[in-house]
Amino acid sequence: MFDLNDLRFFLAVARAGSLSAAARKLGVAQPTVGRRIQNLEKELDARLFRRSKNGYQLTDAGKEVLPSAELVEENAWRIENKVMGAEKDLHGTVRLATSEGLANCWILERLDKFQVEHPNIKIEVFGSSMMVDLLRRQADIALRIGSVGSDELVGQCLGKVSFGIYASNRYISRNGEPTSCKDMINHHFIESVGEIENFAQARVLRELISSANISLSTNNLATQTQATVNGIGIAALPSYVAARQPDLKRVLSGEFDVQLDMWLLTHKDLRFTRRIRAVIDYLKKKILEDKELLVRGK
Repeated sequence: MFDLNDLRFFLAVARAGSLSAAARKLGVAQPTVGRRIQNLEKELDARLFRRSKNGYQLTDAGKEVLPSAELVEENAWRIENKVMGAEKDLHGTVRLATSEGLANCWILERLDKFQVEHPNIKIEVFGSSMMVDLLRRQADIALRIGSVGSDELVGQCLGKVSFGIYASNRYISRNGEPTSCKDMINHHFIESVGEIENFAQARVLRELISSANISLSTNNLATQTQATVNGIGIAALPSYVAARQPDLKRVLSGEFDVQLDMWLLTHKDLRFTRRIRAVIDYLKKKILEDKELLVRGK
């Protein structure tokens, strides 16, 4: 029988499309990935990938192997989840996935007390605009704005997060304050692109300023916020982020008020793991304490 671990390398290459990208994902050297693919092809006596200048594409044999390999991977995760779910000790690592804004501007400022209460629990925070897959154990807990993502996840909606249009006092003193949607044509805006271009606040703002001037585009919330503070333009920002910047003023609040659900989620097999439960309960408490901040920026 072939080495089942080779399937992990097969799946990484199939998803990434190249040895180098798969190696980065797996945290190994590129030759190691190539060698494991060769081993698997030799054991199965079939060519699984077609090599070309555009990367690695699955052959017909590779396409046949793919769903079965994914099933093996899924079952391995289920075994791990079952074992972790039975763990009772308050120690170990908990991986928390959330948005860049919540990670940098809310969560990190509230973990110090948790660390004092639970010194044996290590928290890994993944702050990204990309949705992390809890079902594939990329994280243990997700704090998400918007949608749940899967029926296999358990958790609850703990309230709302609001987004408004903000300008700095510097910008307003130089360009004036917009007073209506029609007035937007006379102002400069900061556009969301890349990973954040389809966020709800970005889409709504884009509809309102279809013919306005775009002074800067960025795919990063921190850059967007700093550009707004520096007076480069007006931007749609989370209210809790803007609240940290005393120089920012909310404008056109009657025209723009996007509110999205905040979900605290985990995999159903992990919900009774004590260290994960401890983190969930702590975050839930903090979210409810900061309900006004998250909804109104106050």
